[in-house]
Formats: sequence, C-alpha cells, structure tokens
Amino acid sequence: MGNIISYDELIPISRPERDTSLVNEDETLKEIQTGVANFEEKLSLEKWVGDAMNDSLISWIKDFNLFHGLIINKNDEMVINKKIPVKFFEIPKITSNNRSYLKIIKPSTKLESTLVSNNIFSIKKLSTLPFIEDNDNNNEGYEGYNHVLVKCEKYEILLNTDNIKPTKEFEKAIEEALNSMKPLKALQDVFNEYGHLFPQRIILGRSLKSILPNLTLPNIDDVNDVNEIHELSKILDKLNISSLLTQKGRIIGRRDLHNWIRNTNNYLEIIEFDNIIPLYKILKTGHQEKIDDVLKNNYRIIMTGITDLTDLKNNNIENYKRINIGLSLESEDYEVFGLIITENNTKSEEIYVNFGLYDFNGFYAIIKKSEGTSADITKCFVLWVIIGNPSKLSVFSPKNREIQVNYIKETVTLQLDNSNYHKKIPFQGYKGHLFSVHAYCPHKPNINVQVIKPTCSDSISNTSIGSNSQKIHRDSRDSRDSLIDTVEVELRICVMSTNYKNLKIDHTKGKKEVEYPLDTSITTEVVNDFSPKVII
Repeated sequence: MGNIISYDELIPISRPERDTSLVNEDETLKEIQTGVANFEEKLSLEKWVGDAMNDSLISWIKDFNLFHGLIINKNDEMVINKKIPVKFFEIPKITSNNRSYLKIIKPSTKLESTLVSNNIFSIKKLSTLPFIEDNDNNNEGYEGYNHVLVKCEKYEILLNTDNIKPTKEFEKAIEEALNSMKPLKALQDVFNEYGHLFPQRIILGRSLKSILPNLTLPNIDDVNDVNEIHELSKILDKLNISSLLTQKGRIIGRRDLHNWIRNTNNYLEIIEFDNIIPLYKILKTGHQEKIDDVLKNNYRIIMTGITDLTDLKNNNIENYKRINIGLSLESEDYEVFGLIITENNTKSEEIYVNFGLYDFNGFYAIIKKSEGTSADITKCFVLWVIIGNPSKLSVFSPKNREIQVNYIKETVTLQLDNSNYHKKIPFQGYKGHLFSVHAYCPHKPNINVQVIKPTCSDSISNTSIGSNSQKIHRDSRDSRDSLIDTVEVELRICVMSTNYKNLKIDHTKGKKEVEYPLDTSITTEVVNDFSPKVII
C-alpha cells in the first residue's frame, strides 16, 4: 500500500475558487511534505498506478502460471504445464483495460468448441501446429452449440518474445531430443512436459457463459462496451437466458449481473489467451531451424551403416545377407541404397549389391559377384543408406540431416532378346549431384545397375540404359514360362547434393566415428554437364 508523502500547488481554502490574484505572491504554497525530509523520486498518479500493476504482476505470475506453456492433451483438453519453459529479462507490458461486452461464438468443430471453453478463440485448426495430436478429423456431422459469453476485461498482459528466453533446463531437453535417433518422439515428450503453445497476450478479468443449442438465434450482433446493465439484460432476455455460469460453475442470475461486474477486480481470472505461437518459437534460431528441419515432410537420410560379409560363402555367385538396423521403424515405406566396400575401403567393381525384403527391423542385401572374379567376398563390407520420410518412420539419425536428398522412381521396359538395349529417361536438372540407382524386377530380384559418366555425344536431356546380361532375360522368360518379349524394370534413384563431402556412418563395427566420401558412398560419378548413363 502506498502513502501520500507530498502535496503540491496548494491554495488557501479561504481564497475564492476563480481568484488568481495570489498566483505570484508569497501566499501561494508550492509544496508541503508531510514529515519526509528527503525522498528520491516524485511519482505522478499515472506512474504510481502503473507501478502498482507491476507489483500485482508478481502475484498474477504465481496465481495464473503466466510463464507456463499450454498443453492440448489427447482428449483435446487444455491444461497448463508444470515445468516453466521461459524466463523474462524485462517486465511484461501491462495495460488497464476496462471493457465489458457480450459475444456469441458458433464453433464449427468439436475441437473449436473445446478451445473456446478454454478461453482460446484464435485457433481454428490444430493441424497447423506441431507436436499436437489433432483428433479433430471427423467433424463433418458436428452439431455444435452457440457459446454466449459476457466478458469484463480489466488488464491486458503482453508477453513479447523479444523480452523472454528459454530456461537452461528447457534448452538442454531440446538439445538432447534433437540428438536422438528418434527426434520426433523425443521432442514430443519434451513439449508434453513444457507445453505445446505459448500465449503472447493474456486478458485478465471475469467471464460468464451460457451454451445454447445450435438453433436459429435472434439477429443480435456482438455488443461492445456494454456499460448499461439494463441493455445487457435486454439482450439476454431476447436469447431467453435467465442465468449464466462462471468459469468455476457458479450460477449468476441476470439480476446479479451488476454486483458481479462491480466486483471484477476482486476476483480476477484469465478470460482469454491470444496471439498464440508454438512453444518452440521461443527457442534460439538454431534450435528452431533444426526442429523445422526435422518436421519437413520429405525424403531424408534416415540411417547409414557398414555390415561385414564374413559369414557369406565366397564360392557362391549370389548371396543373401540379412541386415538388422537395431531400431524398430514405424513403417516399411523406405528405400535402401548402397555398394560393396573392399577391405581397402574402395568401391568394389566386381561385386554388386541390391536390396529388398524390407520390414520394420531391417532388410536383405542381395549380393552378386561378377563371373570370373577372384575377389574374396568375406573380406568385403556392405555400405548401406536408408532413405525415407522421418515423419512416417519415426527414426532420423542426426549425423547426416544436413544432406539434401531427392528420390525418384522410373519404370523402363527392356527387351528380353536384346543384351544392349537403350531406353531414354529424363535425368536433367541435377548438375553437380551424385546418383545411386537400384533396379527392381519382380521376376529377377537381383539386377545390377551402374552409373557411368556421360560423354559429349549424349543428349543433355536423356540417359541411356542398357542390359548387360542375356542370362537375366532368359531367367525372366523361363520363370514365367511365356513368350513375352519385354520386361518392366523399376529404377529407384537416389540423388544427393555434393555440398557436403562426407557421409557419416551410424552402424559401424565398434568404431566411434566413421565417415566416407559421398562419391565413394553413393556412386562413382558426379553429374556435371550431361545426363548420366545407367547400365543394367
């Protein structure tokens, strides 16, 4: 509580109200200080009231959890989180705002109705906000209700993001989540603790509500600045509303509205959250960019690995090697690319690999040796790269997230009786990129593909594809026992940018850090001036 310590510009009570004859004379009393000899600052009434609001802010922070984030749970219910994600280095701006009005809101979905019930009016669809499970997918037949709100605004609190920063605990939790092999799930867990949303504008006051069936209502516009209780009562009468409910469920009759509004300052509560942003937008720019990168809905390098082939039989022309990735994916919708690495860490030109039989826990490498080769397959390794959509697979290694990836599927038709058949397909537009190509044919799972450097005689807009094994075609013909002259082959193509030179490996044989140059890891050629040739 403040005390008056000074009076200024006093006049004698005996002087007439409009008499100015003493203005310049000694009888004018400039200032009287009531027993205070020295003081540091003289406050105007406006400044004094402002300081009083700032003093009240301390209790409001505690009572209303102003520094906490908001959580939308699986039941579309809003709760205030327990952990504090932010701290302020400047006092939030507080504005006195004496305003009363009636408002009618007609939610179009069940979710919107839930948000309105929790004093959130600006969000219509949760799908635009990350890390919130949107259960509001089946609202086509939603028959909502009309929310009639009587609101008395007293104070507006602005929580400007320029004046706040995340707590060290929150930043540490985010950093650990981003470094996880399953960053989406880890981030989800963090935001479930600290909050999904952060309101930058909070209105304190009191509010009443009544919920009416979604029927035709009288033609009543929103009524602003309802200072006359009689006018407000007439509107409620037209709506056939005899009483309303407080946020705590107390019934207030129309006759009690005057006392209820008059006592607003004594019973403040949050009546609106506004200017709501995702909580991660309060993080520093670097963390925001990393989260945005994780949330992108496109193909990325999910995981990489090196697997030895010591258990294979060197005498076999063809071997199958099961590769378990050590983590369970949430989808089988992914692609694997790779090659064979010799014991000298160079790409083998005599042993080829393809991949198939994908499941949630791994895949098979289908390895084939060239006829007449003396290479020892048991001394080689498979270098593999999983390409997929992190949002579908849940797994996303942090080691190669900066590498940009494109994934292309092209179907080509090859003639079975032509061992050197060429087919034109478009590969243009990827100058300076690395290519890796695998082929899939349901009648022959192991088709070897090579990318070779284009020559000046090649068309810039086309690529040549040729078969290099008549035996493949005979096997395909015999397996179907028919006279079909062609076979369709699906080319699965991975294109990587050369802006990053090395590919970091996740699964290694006990080595902590292993990197391979991209031009060794994915293919032997970089596409520069012409389209590449792909040889099958």
